[in-house]
Amino acid sequence: MSVGTIYSYPQNPRVFKALVVAKYNGLEVTVDDKFTMGTTNKTPEWLAKFGASQVPAFEGADGTIIIESGAIAYYLAHLKSDSTLVGRSNSEEAHIQQWVQFVDCQVVPFLSSWLYPIWGFVPYNKVVETQSIERVKASLQTLEHHLIKKTYLVGERVTLADISAAASLYTGFKALFDADFRKTIPAVTRWFTTIVNQSNFKAIAGEFTLCETAAKFAPPKKDTKEKKPKEEKPKEEKKPKAKEPEEEPEETFEDAPKPKSKLDLLPAAKMPLDEWKRQYSNNDTPVAMKWLWENIDLSADYSIWKVDYKYNDELTKLYMSNNLAGGLMNRLERARKYAFGCLVVAGEDNANIITGYFIVRGNADEMIEEITDAADYDSYTWVKVNVDDAEKEKINQVFAWEGSIDGKPISDGKAFK
Repeated sequence: MSVGTIYSYPQNPRVFKALVVAKYNGLEVTVDDKFTMGTTNKTPEWLAKFGASQVPAFEGADGTIIIESGAIAYYLAHLKSDSTLVGRSNSEEAHIQQWVQFVDCQVVPFLSSWLYPIWGFVPYNKVVETQSIERVKASLQTLEHHLIKKTYLVGERVTLADISAAASLYTGFKALFDADFRKTIPAVTRWFTTIVNQSNFKAIAGEFTLCETAAKFAPPKKDTKEKKPKEEKPKEEKKPKAKEPEEEPEETFEDAPKPKSKLDLLPAAKMPLDEWKRQYSNNDTPVAMKWLWENIDLSADYSIWKVDYKYNDELTKLYMSNNLAGGLMNRLERARKYAFGCLVVAGEDNANIITGYFIVRGNADEMIEEITDAADYDSYTWVKVNVDDAEKEKINQVFAWEGSIDGKPISDGKAFK
């Protein structure tokens, strides 16, 4: 009997997490074969049920609804009471979650910003690509150091940590990590090939072939239509004409450089957003916040928006809520030049909320397209706030990840910068 149904497009590596876990635990999970990406997950019925258009999404036989791939895998791992995937002690389970979250938060976002421009999902930016590659390499070195003397991430057998991390790195090893790249991470490569060649993993994902040639960004080709040769006409004797004054060629709209975003047309901000991000990253938060309130212009250059998760009453574990907040941050790459924000998780297990604030370029009353375009946008309410002293105090607490929100102590947070 099926324990539930997963909805996603075919061969989605993020779905592998849940299906491989189910295989290990002897659970039957239905994969909806009528799902159409961009159509099924945009219907009012879908949004009413799942609350967001992202996939994979899971509907349990008992009515349980889950929309994050890691949460789905976690749920299925715990459906079997004696499962070996979740650890034999609280310490082991904590270490399993440590590696699941490390890969999902420290590798996957930068792997995506490296790969998405190559696939044409977002505009290519050489600086972003270089930074993303360096961040991926640095995080993989952390894994390399851990795995030098270990077969598995935690303990002496396959756990949820191995399944989740291998699924998250699947596309990297398939499309980006060529032989030269893999020479820098031999232990990680050995571990990865061990996991994807386990019979339960292969039963879901099939045979795996390591990348031979790394995918690279290729700029679109210019239109080079063959021009017909001009017919030569007999030359005629021309009478000399009076020399006319030369005219400067008129610059047309087509000749002018086109901005990537309408926000680029705004007058230069008195406070550069990058400078604020440096202040926030390099100083204690009270010092950075003092600098912010002294320099930000909220009358024209920026607006501040309060962000609240719409389904706080459905949140359970604190770490799962923090992963959910991180999911939004990971999908805001288009807005990186135009926004800064923090989301915090406040409360305790089974009684927590996700809330926060975003500084956004411009002072319009509508949220910028670079944020509304994110897959998770509709799962949150976004309200432009009038920043008085009381609101400043709340923003200070959220940006510092300290204090309490609505009487709930702040537990953790995510920053978008």
